[in-house]
Amino acid sequence: MKVNHVELNVKVTGAENGIPFIWGHGLMQSMAADDVVSWVKWDQLTDLIRLVRYDARGHGQSEASEALADYHWSALAQDMLALADAVGFDTFVAGGQSMGCATSIDAALAAPERIKGLVLMNVPTAWETRAAQAGIYGQMADLIEARGIDALIAMMQHPVVTNWQTDAYAELNVSFAEHFKTVDPKALVRVLRGSALTNLPPPEQLEAIHAPALILAWTDDPGHPVSSAEEVKRRLPNSELLIAHNVAEVATWTDAIRDFVTGLAVSS
Repeated sequence: MKVNHVELNVKVTGAENGIPFIWGHGLMQSMAADDVVSWVKWDQLTDLIRLVRYDARGHGQSEASEALADYHWSALAQDMLALADAVGFDTFVAGGQSMGCATSIDAALAAPERIKGLVLMNVPTAWETRAAQAGIYGQMADLIEARGIDALIAMMQHPVVTNWQTDAYAELNVSFAEHFKTVDPKALVRVLRGSALTNLPPPEQLEAIHAPALILAWTDDPGHPVSSAEEVKRRLPNSELLIAHNVAEVATWTDAIRDFVTGLAVSS
């Protein structure tokens, strides 16, 4: 599907008359990678929602573009809004994991009248903690340019930081490795360098978002610290924060999303 001059890999499922819902994946991931770990059990929600998922530009099977600014979260938000136009959604629930979460926040700021609700999974490190994460992305881009994509695959299969997520979702690194074997290294470098230049909007700007929001966070992940999720919760006037401490609690997120979206349907 052509969106903002790039061809995006888009998948539309769910009830024809369901609540419009657009979901974005995380940095360097894809729909396929999301399906490997299955943080959200989409098949348990598609009776309720009209679900649009997509590979973001430069990710998965979607086309890449040249400008680093195209990978800023605010630019990816314009892709999300244009995709909503393409599938015929006037208003919709915007959601996503990490980069997709940030994309949704920017979409809500850019077009508040179109966003019925937000599902924000794993708010990425932001504001004062962002510089360190940006440095990691820069190092990854440097590694690809110096030693090739295989060096990045090897690095990601032996993470420096281990926690309960790396143990529970070890298959994600396998999925990454398989995905990276098929990507254009130059495009991945642009994705990483573009992401290193972006950040969430200033916290005070979030106070203008009045759409209901469900914020889903987990512990022990420096790339998605609870502090970022808590600050977003503090700034969004109509929000709820759930924090998972283990796999069993992550497994409740699908039901939490269902309850949240059901509440939106009742209130509309």
